[in-house]
Amino acid sequence: MKKFVVCVFALVLVGLAAWAGGSGEAAGGTSGSKVIDMRFATSQPPTGGYLGDSPQKFGEYMAEASKGVIKLTVHHSGSLSANERELFEMAQAGTVDFATGGTPYVIGWSPSLKVMDLPYLFEDVEHIRKVTQGPVAKIINEECNQNGVEILGYVLCGFRSIFTAKKQVASLEDLKGMKIRCQESPVYIEMFKALGMLPTPMPASELYTSLQTGVVDAGENDPASVVSWGWVDVIKCYLLDKHSVTCNLVAMNKAKLDALPADLQKAVHDSAKKMIDYQFAYIEGAWADSLNKIKAKGVAVVELPSLKPFQDKVGFLADQYDKELGKNLVKMVRDAAKK
Repeated sequence: MKKFVVCVFALVLVGLAAWAGGSGEAAGGTSGSKVIDMRFATSQPPTGGYLGDSPQKFGEYMAEASKGVIKLTVHHSGSLSANERELFEMAQAGTVDFATGGTPYVIGWSPSLKVMDLPYLFEDVEHIRKVTQGPVAKIINEECNQNGVEILGYVLCGFRSIFTAKKQVASLEDLKGMKIRCQESPVYIEMFKALGMLPTPMPASELYTSLQTGVVDAGENDPASVVSWGWVDVIKCYLLDKHSVTCNLVAMNKAKLDALPADLQKAVHDSAKKMIDYQFAYIEGAWADSLNKIKAKGVAVVELPSLKPFQDKVGFLADQYDKELGKNLVKMVRDAAKK
């Protein structure tokens, strides 16, 4: 822990120096002529995974919109940290300007984010788009603002399903008593308990070794992440129960955003929207490709004849969290599907 704090402190000093000093003259800059160096941190590789080359596109879009004033460096592949909670903390501290990662890592900033983790709440991609670009997202962003972070939007990873290291599974009964790594979210913990499993919260960066050594028997994630994190090399079965959807946050340090001139703030927001549209288009094509890669590794991909047995086991969670979260969040999500 001490080592991590020291590293973050050092990175903060470097980041503030770069932010204050810029890096020279920009050709045709809109707000002064100094180049503003920005940094984007992600656990994902430069291509593939759930992001593809979206962060690089974000940099291109911002450079174009700012007429060369904003220059983005992407720290990919977990080069600053593979732990997405730490990446978000870096963005909050101002060590980096942008970070992306899973919603459970920041429910301390926004309790309303739990609604995004609820099982079988989202119907399809269009439903997800409406929620993440509508009133629910606004409520979440306001909560995150109070913790020094602006949510620029959500990237889509895909529908999450269960995979196992050694055991072939094809039903609820097969899953009983299995230790499963889950996200550090109370929703996920309660969901897997309801499915008869033994949830073990841990960062995604620890799962590969945990599957190898038998610390856990199973994990769960979307197809692109199964490939990009390398879990495909240590699993035997991928059961497509599609229990929840992953919409990861793109977060920015709010103080740095607010310090920009209005035209550059607009350039950041507009470029983020373009990046998210680009990523949505990318990931929809990547799902089939990722499943083919999983099958090519010899993993058994199991389609369920019906999701209803799973839905029935966890359906109570939506009503439970509707009462806990308030604000009619669950109803707002459901109503978005009708619009």
